[in-house]
This record gives sequence, structure tokens and C-alpha cells, in this order.
Amino acid sequence: MHRVAFNAQADLKNVVSSENASKSMLTEYFKANEKHPWARHILYKDFPGSFTWEKKKKFWKRRVERFQIGRIVSANPAEGERYYLCVLLNHVPGKTSFEDLLTVDGVVCGSFREAGERLGLIEADNTLDDCLTEAEQWAMPCSLRRLFATILVHCEPGDVRGLWDRHLEPMSDDYRRTRTSPNEVEQMVLLDIRGMLQSMGKDIIDFALPTINDAFDPTEGEAREIIEESTVEFDESDTKLSSSLNFEQRAAYDEILAAVECGDGGIFFVDGPGGTGKTFLYRAMLAKVRREGKIVIATATSGVATSIMPGGRTAHSRFKIPLSCDDGASCSFTKQSGTAKLLRMASLILWDEASMTKRQAVEALDNSMRDIMGIRDRPFGGKTVVFGGDFRQVLPVVRRGSRGQIIDASLRSSHLWKSMRQLRLITNMRAHNDTWFTDYLLRVGNGTEEADDQGNILLLDDICLPSIGEVDDLEKLIDHVFPSLDDNMADSSYMTSRAILSTTNDNVDKINIRMIERFHRDEVIYHSFDSAEDDPYGYYAPEFLNGLTPNGLPPHALKLKLNCPVILLRNIDPANGLCNGTRLVVRGFERNTIDAEIVIGQHAGRRVFLPRVPLCPSDNDMFPFKFKRKQFPIRLSFAMMINKAQGQTIPIVGVYLPNPVFSHGQLYVALSRATAKRNITILIQKEKPKEKSNKQHNNPKKHKRPTVSLLTSMKNIVYKEVLTG
Repeated sequence: MHRVAFNAQADLKNVVSSENASKSMLTEYFKANEKHPWARHILYKDFPGSFTWEKKKKFWKRRVERFQIGRIVSANPAEGERYYLCVLLNHVPGKTSFEDLLTVDGVVCGSFREAGERLGLIEADNTLDDCLTEAEQWAMPCSLRRLFATILVHCEPGDVRGLWDRHLEPMSDDYRRTRTSPNEVEQMVLLDIRGMLQSMGKDIIDFALPTINDAFDPTEGEAREIIEESTVEFDESDTKLSSSLNFEQRAAYDEILAAVECGDGGIFFVDGPGGTGKTFLYRAMLAKVRREGKIVIATATSGVATSIMPGGRTAHSRFKIPLSCDDGASCSFTKQSGTAKLLRMASLILWDEASMTKRQAVEALDNSMRDIMGIRDRPFGGKTVVFGGDFRQVLPVVRRGSRGQIIDASLRSSHLWKSMRQLRLITNMRAHNDTWFTDYLLRVGNGTEEADDQGNILLLDDICLPSIGEVDDLEKLIDHVFPSLDDNMADSSYMTSRAILSTTNDNVDKINIRMIERFHRDEVIYHSFDSAEDDPYGYYAPEFLNGLTPNGLPPHALKLKLNCPVILLRNIDPANGLCNGTRLVVRGFERNTIDAEIVIGQHAGRRVFLPRVPLCPSDNDMFPFKFKRKQFPIRLSFAMMINKAQGQTIPIVGVYLPNPVFSHGQLYVALSRATAKRNITILIQKEKPKEKSNKQHNNPKKHKRPTVSLLTSMKNIVYKEVLTG
């Protein structure tokens, strides 16, 4: 399929028989790889960065000056094998012939498509079948059923009944040991999967599965939500926490439980900086109320915060709050739904990290609860509702209007705010052995720490890593946060007790790439399957789509190694710990499945199996087309965005600040994740100070306060209007 240019008057036999007719940029690329071993790591599309194409002589010549002159391979999926050839060339370097390009694991494939499928670069028609088959090699039947339910909800299967028929036997192994009737076995598996689907917000009747006979249902039709909350297990030691509450926590505990006891309802907001023991208070209250046989709904805005509360769920998944919530919106459950029944039965509703959510989400729950309770004139229909959070942290939307005024979309700006009883926690329990650091954090969070004319505050010399402005700076920070990495790679507690925080995805990705390179394990690379949904003519080339990494999506090339830490990017199965923000450690790889272990919170130690799922950016207006990426919904988590770390206690923290923080509360969140001053290390990239003009130098009025060192200072953006509004 070479393209050959020739004169219109030329004899075609001579054209075809000429030496140049058998040559192309691709065939000479193969020859260059064969001749130059040092070039075999270079992809075909990047070859012009190292070689130049001598058009008349038809061969690659080594380039003296290295620079990229553009990609040279692209095709449309409608072009068939040429497209699959391009996919291979865009991902596989160092090939020396067409046969070499077709060879995968020592087997010569019959087509470029087959080679692409075997390498995981092209989605095969039987991907979901293979996903379940791979998991069957080591997964328990219950885990297989949960994986099957996850595939139904998140993976858009085309042949649901076929999947069911082919994998029913391994999914029912445990039931077949105790039951002899094949029909009963099938019904037990269906009932189990129905419950899992309900916990993920779906109904089994929406899928082409066999009909359930309710005669086999031991729950007698009770709503799944009520069964889940009624059977939440709590640690008996939590019932003793009330005796260890400090004065502020005890006052809040008594006031909230008095409202629960009398049944008159009330709205409370537990306001406390990071480390003041809000979670400790919540666990004490949850244990007390649940021990009395009452239902408590424990939720949080972030998945990480839910993982440390028994029975915790994200607020959006528990209350069915729409992702895009406007003024006057309601939750997407009906009066007859299991969620509505649960809310009516609940004695206490808890929503932690409510300061992180937009007011419209809280107001949507208020509107729905007034409706299902039939009490329109009382907030939340007269229920006892406790919110918690810290407005010093990064808020959902805080910006300055055209006239310089603060525009706040957080809970403080809601009409419900005035109805909330404020319960303040001040004493920092996380860093109680370091009172100076505690006071310093509060000054940073409140915006009262002394700053210079440029708004920079002085950071402590003993927590700032000296910078020389070189690449080695980041390596030194990594060594401080992850010492003796080689000896602790298999230790999940070591991996999850430390992290490096930064302000942007680019910074986080750079650190994660450096860290995964330090892991002495075999590397596995999972490539995503990308598409533009509304692009029937193929205007957007696959390699262009592969190069996109919108916020909240995994990368096209996901590089992993055994025992590396990752973070989940979507709510997959919130009832069982798979929330957006859950931290896991990778325990095994297959082509279409990842075996991982939850390592944080109430579900720590649980093994889960993750499939590739279709993902779209949360911002629909990001591109002029609908972008979809099918990939494992995880990212490496050696490093995290500062915003993503909200709600977490991380014993050992590194903070990488090559650029200033840019939003309210970012610096405060970064500093307050650590348990003590000795456990935090900050790297501010070195800059050259700007030279002062003679006019500035001679005018003392221009300098009210001396500028602090560039190596130990940083912007501290705090909108005080939000804290006092």
C-alpha cells in the first residue's frame, strides 16, 4: 500500500520495478532500527525528532539538531488495517520489519488488528468476557458477582445475557456446594447481584437477565438501603469514645444527641480546623445512636472522608444528588424509593466535609426531604441533620466579582446557613504535642499570619528544603518523604502513610512518573481506548485523543508496577469502599483486570477487581466534541493534588510548590495534612529575585515591610469575607 509518485507519461512496469517503489518512510524506519540500536526506543511518529527524511534518496539521515517537525502517521478507523498499523506504530518502538511488528510474545499475528488487540491497544469484541475469565482464575464467587455487577453498571456491555450464561457457573460455585437445585442456585446468584446493583443505584430489571422469583428472597421485599444501614457494623470500642471527648467535643455530642432523643430535629454545623477531632466526634455519635437500634446515615462530600466512618457513603451517591445542580433542584429519588424510606426512618443524618460542596447540593437534599416528610415549613422536613467542615480549606467556588466583591457558592451562602446551630471545635488533637505548629496553622488558615507587600508569608526554615533550582531538588524531596523505598515497596502502610502534595495535575504527574521509575518491579502499561463520540467523519485522529488528559481522567498510558499505590477516580461501588478518592495498592495484573487492595478506612484489606470503564470529563464544554476514554479508573497516588487531600490525615507529607498556590485555602490544606511540624517537608523552587530600581530603593514609603526570602515564603490566599460571612 505504498504511495508512489511518478510522471504521467512513465511506463508503469518501469515505475513498479524501480528500487524506489519498494521504499517508503516506513520501510526505511525499519532499516534504521536494524542499523542503529540506540534508535529503537523512538516511536515512528517521533522519528523526525532524531532523523531527517532525505526525500530524493529515500532514506532516514540522522538529524544534527534535534527538534520535532510533526507527526507522520495518522489514519481513520474506517481505513481498516492501515488504521491498526498506525495504532501499532504510535505505541510500539524499535520494530525492524512488518513481520516483527506483527509479532507479539513470540507469536506472529495474522493481522495488525490482532496484534493491536493482543497488546491491549485496540478494544477486542470479547474484552468483558476476558475480564471475567481472568478474574475467575483467583477470585472468590462473591467477588466475581460484584465484578459482574460493576461491568453491568459501568462498562456498557452489549450482550448481557451472553455474559450471564457464560459465567454463571464460576459465579455460583459457593451456592452449588450447599444447594442441589440449579434453579435455586441461579436465583440466589440473581438476588445477590440485584442487591449489589441496588447499592450502585441501579435496578436489575434494567438488564437482560433471568426473572427473579421473590419466593427465594429472604429479605421479603425490604428496601436494600434500609437493610444496608440497619446492618452496619461498628467497632464496640467506638461506644467508649464518648468518655474521651474533650470539652468542646462533649458539648457538641450532648447537644446533637439531645435533639435526636427528643425527635424534634435540628440543623447543626460542626466547624473545626483540620485535626480538631471531628471524625472522632462523629464515630462516638454514630456508635451511640446505632447501639440503640436507630438508623444513622453517615455521608461525606469526599470519598476519602467516608472511608473512615463506619457505614460511610458519599453524599451524592447516598442522596442521589444530580452532578449538575442548579438553584431549586431536587434529588433524583422518588417518594416510594428505598432512599426515601431510609431517610424517613433515619434518626440522624451526618454530612461531613460539607464545606467542600456547593450550596445547591445541600439545598437539593433539603427540598427533597421537605417533600418526602410532608413538612414544608421546616428545614430537612424536621430531621436532625449534622454538617461538618472547615471553611479555611479549599471551597467549591470562590471568586471575586466585577466590582471586587467575593462571590461564594459554598454552604455559607445558602439560605439554610442561618438555621444552623454552630458548634465550634478549636483544640487541635492531631498536633496536640506541637502547640506552636497548631497556632501557626490557624493563623495561615485564617489569613492572619504576617505577610509582606506581595502577600507572601514566611514559612518555617526547618520545614523548607533548600533549593538550588535544579532537577535534583525534586529528588531530594522524594528521598525525604519516601526514605528507604527499596526496603518498603511491599509495605502498604508505608506507602499510604506518606504522600507528596502539589497544586496542579502536571506537577503531580511528574512526581508520580519519577516514583514509579524507582520501583524495582516489572512495569505494566495499560493503554486507553479513546474516541470522539460525535465525530462520524473521523476528524480527530486517535493519537490526538490519546494525548489528552482532562482533569479527573486517567492517562492514556497508565504505567503500573506491583504494590504501587493508586487512587480511584470514580464512585464504582460506594457501599463497599470503592469511592472517588479511595486509596488502593495494586496486587495483580491481567490484560483486562486489575487486582487491588483497599488500604485506607473501614474497608482496608478488602481485595477488589477493577475493569476498564468508559469515562468522560466532568466539564462537558472542555472540548468541541464529546470525549470518551475507556481505561482503568485509577491514577498513581505517590503524589496527589492538594485539593484531593482534603479530609485526609497523612502522617508524613511533602509539599512541592514550583509555582505559587492559586486558590483560597490551598496552602492551609497542604500544611494541615501532617500530624506535626517534624513530619512535613516543603520544596519551593528557587527563583532569582527581581532587581529593585533606584527609584524604589531610594523611596522608603514603597517598603512597609521587608520582603521575606524567596526560598521560605509563599502566597497565602485567604478570602476573609468567606470566613466571617
